[in-house]
Amino acid sequence: MQASVGSNPTLSATSTFERPMGKEPRRLRVALLNNILPPYRIPVYQKIGEETDLRVFLSGYEDNRRTWQELLERSYSFHLKTSWGFTIKRPRKVDGKVIDMGYTFINPGYFWDLIRTRPDAVISTELGPRTLMALLYGLIFRRPVWVWWGGTMHSAKTQGGRKDKLRRWLAPRIRHWISYGASSTEYLLHIGARKEGIVQIQNCVDETLFSPETPPVFEGLSKPVFLHSGQLIKRKGVDLFFKAIAPLKQEGRDFTILMVGGGPETEPLKALAVELGIAENVHWGRECKPHEMPGVYTSADFLIFPTIEDVWGLVANEAMWSGVPVICSIYAGCYPEIIPEENAVDPYDTAAFTEVLRRAFDGKIPKPDPGILRTAASVGQQIVDDMERVCRRK
Repeated sequence: MQASVGSNPTLSATSTFERPMGKEPRRLRVALLNNILPPYRIPVYQKIGEETDLRVFLSGYEDNRRTWQELLERSYSFHLKTSWGFTIKRPRKVDGKVIDMGYTFINPGYFWDLIRTRPDAVISTELGPRTLMALLYGLIFRRPVWVWWGGTMHSAKTQGGRKDKLRRWLAPRIRHWISYGASSTEYLLHIGARKEGIVQIQNCVDETLFSPETPPVFEGLSKPVFLHSGQLIKRKGVDLFFKAIAPLKQEGRDFTILMVGGGPETEPLKALAVELGIAENVHWGRECKPHEMPGVYTSADFLIFPTIEDVWGLVANEAMWSGVPVICSIYAGCYPEIIPEENAVDPYDTAAFTEVLRRAFDGKIPKPDPGILRTAASVGQQIVDDMERVCRRK
């Protein structure tokens, strides 16, 4: 299947969003298919909604995102609806160990919602069932479809052969892409996507929420404070960080590891901290809601992001806007674009990781440069510009 741009004789000989001569054209009608409503995407959606008639259709609920549920009750510049369907929950394993939970959403209701709203353009945020729905709509009604993609060469290694085959079959048939960044673009080209169809954005957050001047949430902690923020699951690499910092405790250095977030690895990590002799240095903070996070970052001297697999890692953006240096894994999608080389670590190389942490203690980690980060408004406008360029070229 391949979505394309073209006139549909059963509708109109002109663009579906144009008015007769002498009248202002109506706004582009856009449908965006997503699994859930993540807080970091909202400012970009808001910008798209300000410039277009945006309808966001959701799949369902992920039970490891409890703090995000309140977002569904707010008002936005776009329309919000959950499409009919069901969810399959399954563990993700590497070398036989569960590293995360995966959710597959099957939503036949997407197609009905597309038929009902008849958008001029569709954005889908994965390579799977909902993209197939979007492409089917695009094929029947001759409307362009964009796939918003964040996978990298590294993250793809954990995907099964069946999924890889589906992606390689779909990629050449999709004309328009929105890529998270350089790492994602590299992967798209690898699986056969057309370079000229890729709009490379930069994954972003609402920069207006974060400032070095925000009062800290956690105070009175021994410095330096190393913050880890996120789910406590195996692929976040926190155990590797604990092993890297333990030798510095043995050297007599004092510090705090501030853990914000929860998950299945909490108890194993607490046991590991005892085993390594750093339990008294670990402060197990509560799980914080999105509006509390600016003060969480300013509670820290460094953000530690030792992931062994992340397609981007928006905690890095949030920390940098907050003025907090980031010590980041080379397996994070954001690393090549926004992280200084001297701040990068291979979490599996314990000795090298320890050395980077030692430089942090000695004040030799560069301060963040927010100037390399894109704003949410600029990213949203870039997406709108590309959709209008494609939809109006006739």
